[in-house]
Amino acid sequence: MESSTIEGFPRAPSLRGKFVVIKFGGSSIDSAGLERFGNDIRLLVGLGISPVIVHGGGPEITDEMKRRNLPVKKVMGLRITDDSTLEVAKGVLSRINGEIVRSMQAKGISSMGMAGSECNTIICRKMPPVKIKDENGQEMLADLGWVGEVDHVDPKAILVLAKRSTVPVIYPICADMDGHFMNVNADTAAAHIAIALKAEELVLVTDVPGLMRVFGDPSSVIGNVRESEFEDLVKDGVVKEGMIPKLEACVMAIRSGVSAANMIDGKDPEALIGQLLIGRNHGTRITK
Repeated sequence: MESSTIEGFPRAPSLRGKFVVIKFGGSSIDSAGLERFGNDIRLLVGLGISPVIVHGGGPEITDEMKRRNLPVKKVMGLRITDDSTLEVAKGVLSRINGEIVRSMQAKGISSMGMAGSECNTIICRKMPPVKIKDENGQEMLADLGWVGEVDHVDPKAILVLAKRSTVPVIYPICADMDGHFMNVNADTAAAHIAIALKAEELVLVTDVPGLMRVFGDPSSVIGNVRESEFEDLVKDGVVKEGMIPKLEACVMAIRSGVSAANMIDGKDPEALIGQLLIGRNHGTRITK
């Protein structure tokens, strides 16, 4: 890599030879999004950085459920993953995984897809029933079915791929100690993988510009957040609903040794490189 190229990316030297875990998903998983993402990953690899890609596919799972005329079961907005839903999730996530891998390979990037269950990379346990409130405001427990939470990560398979200069592309169908498959939240899986790899940075590619102080107002994006501010941001209502598990994943990663976590907008073509390599604020950066 020419020095002039490196000089254009002031953060690149601090990331060379290190892992960056990138959770990719949302509206970015389309042909244009994959094209941009492939170019970005090729640049990272060319600079000597080791990206690990984790992806979900919630909207695509819902679409496939509807296409098959299967009921999309939810309790207070939380998806219930029964046997049928799990089978759909496995098929949809495997298909998306193949699409991402093929797009990487078309860019000349050596990559390999895998489920979290392969090589016992991610061992999960069934998520216990969650507390929700019914229409009358009464607390109740809801069993979400085959939804898992990470027990531990064994990074050996990922490390083997990295030594071969191959980019792992992981989808979060994981298994427990008894071999039961479950769907795990991709943001949480990415954070646990980053911790296990002692990654330098975690990036969550989302459908929003970052953490906004005023919901729905992109001009109110908070560029930098300390992990110690998390609880106050939740208490003040700045972080709510679907943003809570994303920021929880980021904070968990930071508190476990990852240097920085980032939430960026997948629709912004300059976000990933700008945030990681240049140091421009293209979203929210969470640090110690």
